[in-house]
This record gives sequence, C-alpha cells and structure tokens, in this order.
Amino acid sequence: MACMQRSFLFMVLLLSAPLLAFGEIATPEDVVRKASSDLLAVIEEGRTYIDEDPDRFYRTVHDTLEPAVDFPRFARGVMGAYWKRATPAQQERFVEVFKWGLLRTYAAALTEFGDGEVTVLEPQGEPQREDRRNVQMEIRTGSGGVFPVDYSMGREADGTWKIRNLMAGGVNIGLTYRSQFQSAVKDPKHGRDLDKVIDAWGEVLAEEAEKQQEAAAVDADDPDGA
Repeated sequence: MACMQRSFLFMVLLLSAPLLAFGEIATPEDVVRKASSDLLAVIEEGRTYIDEDPDRFYRTVHDTLEPAVDFPRFARGVMGAYWKRATPAQQERFVEVFKWGLLRTYAAALTEFGDGEVTVLEPQGEPQREDRRNVQMEIRTGSGGVFPVDYSMGREADGTWKIRNLMAGGVNIGLTYRSQFQSAVKDPKHGRDLDKVIDAWGEVLAEEAEKQQEAAAVDADDPDGA
C-alpha cells in the first residue's frame, strides 16, 4: 500500500473516539488506543458490502471520523495563505470538498488493512504547550514491517483532543497537500480562480491516488528495488 493511502488509513484507524467511558476526557494517547477497535469493526463489516454500497461505507467512516478529526483546521492548513484570501463561503466549501475528497479517494484502502500491531509510544518529557500534543506510534504489519506515524493533536475548547495533521513514514501530509493546492492554483487551466481549484480538488486527489497505486504496483513487482 502506498504512502498516502497508508497515511489516511492510519489517520482513520487510530483517531476516532475523543471520549472515554463515563464522559471522562481522554488523553491524546487514550484517544489513539481506544479508536483502533472502533474502526477495525467498521473495516471488518465494510468488507462485506463496500462493493455493493460504497456510499454506506463512506458515510460510516465519516460518522466515525467527524468527532475526532479537526477537518476545518486541517483544510485551512492545506489552503495556506489562500485561506485568508478565500471568502467564508469558499472556506466552508473547501472544508467539505477536502473532507469528502479524502474519504472517497482513500477510504476503500481501509478494507485492505490486514493483521497488524499498533504500539502507542509513551510521551517523552513535558509538552511545550498545554493545548498541543504529538502522539507517536508504530504500526507493525503482518509481514514484519514497521511504519511510524506522528499525530499532531490540538485540544478543543471543551477539553477534547482532535487530529490536525500527521506525519507518516516521515512525510508531512498537511504540507504535501498544501503543495498540491498551491500547484493547482498556479495551474493555467484554473487561472488562479479559487472556485475552480476547489471544484477540481477531488480530481487532484484522484490523480494523486492513481500515482500512489501505480507506485504500489511497482513496489509489489520489485519489492527489493532491484
């Protein structure tokens, strides 16, 4: 599975439930530990119907992710300087396009997730800010590979923690998407028109997914890189 697919997979798999039982506010590490069981159930069931009813699967993943991923902040980071240039209507529309573009482009990859072991690493030292936290973990695949993921989380006004960005295998996902957004704005076919870029964002993600699938196929054919 390619890096961007893995990145979204582990964002979904590990961050879905901001509260512990009895209403206790979860620590960032608690959020990560609890969420895996919820999403694994979604994945397992999704395998039985995704081909016949993919929209149902997308909605289920969406409903699981919505409480835990700060999509507005994630999308704002992707737009970068263009966020302030956008109208409130454009900002709101991009958040929705960004969110559903991710779900529809990468959610199917969730059903490919097989046996693996997730280890949440204990925090090292005191956080520099009380409202920011990085959660580090390692995913050991069934084949013995180790995939590091680093989640950037922020504390909301109600005390819950949400994901705002992540690094997967050393790749900063937010910065990667920001670069793609900037390239789309500068693309002559969009004429620096934010409405056109927002309309085409789903295509940008689809093209990226296709590239990643091609790269994954090459890796599968030549796992040793010979």
